[in-house]
Amino acid sequence: MSYSLERARHEIGRSLRELRTGAGLTGSQLAVLLGWSQPKISRMETGRQTPTSRDVQTWAEACGREDSAGEIINRLRVLESMYVEWRVQERTGMQGPQVDVGARDAEAKSRRVYECSVIPGILQTEPYIREVITRYANFRGASVGVEEAVRKRLERQDLLYDKRRKFRFLITEAVLHTRYTGRDAMVDQLDRLTAVSSLSNVSLGIIPFDQRVLFDPGHGFWIHDDRLVTVETLSAELRLTHPTEVEQYTRAFDLCARGARYGRDARALLVRAIDSLTED
Repeated sequence: MSYSLERARHEIGRSLRELRTGAGLTGSQLAVLLGWSQPKISRMETGRQTPTSRDVQTWAEACGREDSAGEIINRLRVLESMYVEWRVQERTGMQGPQVDVGARDAEAKSRRVYECSVIPGILQTEPYIREVITRYANFRGASVGVEEAVRKRLERQDLLYDKRRKFRFLITEAVLHTRYTGRDAMVDQLDRLTAVSSLSNVSLGIIPFDQRVLFDPGHGFWIHDDRLVTVETLSAELRLTHPTEVEQYTRAFDLCARGARYGRDARALLVRAIDSLTED
């Protein structure tokens, strides 16, 4: 969990606690007034549970501070925009997140992408996309919109050929050897990386197995125009806009980039991965 998310939750919890103590109520007394359990009160005040807008409204009313609800609810909405659960994005089908990402991509002029376990979505071939999306659909028990999601992700790739946009991709060599598809489809995927790396507005860096680790973020992330960082977790997408966090991810990207291979050296790593797939 990111620092700003935790801080936002704790600040909301502190505001709720101040309303309660200002009204001269104990946690147990407020729980009785609201018909809640005392542990629920504690979880909200300590930031371990995020209240709903309705929770905040009724809390403020019970403390005689209805006038304070609006400001706390506004902060809650900011928090909700930072942590967007997949079940919310996928409520109409697996295509939902692809529509959201497509809208962000259309706005951004530059992107820096780091991945350590999967080919970046905008570089994926159709069979690779279908395998990735199908696996997550199965994991989350979703059955609607897989083919539409595949189509939407493929459509995003048109942006790669817009010379006004700049892309910097960093992947680990392990990504090249992680099999999401059959052998032939994986070879096609690696050929696709080779072709895209030749575009003038695209930089592809590959961090080889034998490179000493300069920094390990531990997860993939996208930096959009130095204003937004997106991180995908199993349960949600994090959308981080605080300047301090954006700067931290920018530094992490730059550190990882120092250990990467580019141009001919990167293509040599791609050839090595392809050869490992085509050996008898």
